[in-house]
Amino acid sequence: METQGVGDLIIQTKQGLVLKLKAGTHTVISGVYNSGVRNLKVEFHYNKTFSGDSEYPSGGSWTRNMIPDYTLSIWPAYFEKDEAENQELIVHIHFDAKYKVKNFKELLGSDTSNDKHGSQNNKGDYKRSDLIKMHAYKDAIRRTGGAYILYPGNENKTFQGFHEIIPGLGAFSIRPSIENDGTGELKKFILKVVENFLNRASQRERVSYHKYDVYKNPESNNVKEKIPEYYKSRHVTRRTRPPDEESVIIAGCKDNDYYKWIEEHGLYNFRTQSRRGSLRLEKLTADASYILIHKTAELITDNIWKITKKGPRIFSKEKLIEKGYPDPTSDFYLVYEVTKVTDNRFGNTKWDIRKLDKYKSGRASYLPFPVTLTELMQAKK
Repeated sequence: METQGVGDLIIQTKQGLVLKLKAGTHTVISGVYNSGVRNLKVEFHYNKTFSGDSEYPSGGSWTRNMIPDYTLSIWPAYFEKDEAENQELIVHIHFDAKYKVKNFKELLGSDTSNDKHGSQNNKGDYKRSDLIKMHAYKDAIRRTGGAYILYPGNENKTFQGFHEIIPGLGAFSIRPSIENDGTGELKKFILKVVENFLNRASQRERVSYHKYDVYKNPESNNVKEKIPEYYKSRHVTRRTRPPDEESVIIAGCKDNDYYKWIEEHGLYNFRTQSRRGSLRLEKLTADASYILIHKTAELITDNIWKITKKGPRIFSKEKLIEKGYPDPTSDFYLVYEVTKVTDNRFGNTKWDIRKLDKYKSGRASYLPFPVTLTELMQAKK
């Protein structure tokens, strides 16, 4: 590897391929990596400009133009690049060459730094601006998985943001040398990134999916009413799910005998099959946290019950008869274990179920249907 002119770079591989990169000129090399399991599109950019002030979900920088020296972009080959950007599937990894420094401390500083105000120099022995610039790339350029410095020292260091190889920051020692240029460690790193892409159950994959799912709509819902904020799990206080991800089943109760049975046994049952009043077992119903019970003519209610066990169980008619259920008419039922909410977690709110989009009037008013907690809070009295 040698330089020619100001900022020009000539790379000659061991196979004899010569690649000339001219400073200030955007150069890109692209290809497809076929792992046999998941095909990945790969682009290597030199001096790519990530345009500033771009609006989500398009690519680029959301502040000012950013131009890393090198950018490695990877995404599933089944998607066009713009689709991968918009759906949070692409990952950009940036590299900046810093060949005016001599050692690792000069690049990243030390853990004993007292540079509290982010100044460039600390006691005159190193500068931190290079590390800060990597943070700027990672923060400003959308879908950035990491930003790393290339310098001619002897030490490699990577910082992982969470538990996987990316997102991260760091530095790689790349030396102009025929015998040992240090690219071995960089190659190992890139292969680990590829392995992360091949893992469809990775944390990065899950985060990117939910990020797209959350931000794909420009407007957010508005819930400022009192709702549960925590729950106890094995003596540990845990945060509840956001109200858009909590669900409540709206359920009717035809008579007092049935309601007394619910109170006595702590069970609420729904018909199965395709009979009138049956409950479709979709995600909102299977994963529901609450059941809001109302009598046929009781359309404003605060009678909310907490589901105490995850998901329903299937009871036969005979099993319900054993438990004293009044007049079962179906062969099988979906049964939830419930307990009445008697505390102030919802702030004594009452709900008018007629305000819910899925509500049906008349004889169908007792038919069950699920809503999110956000939807329910919009129906408060």
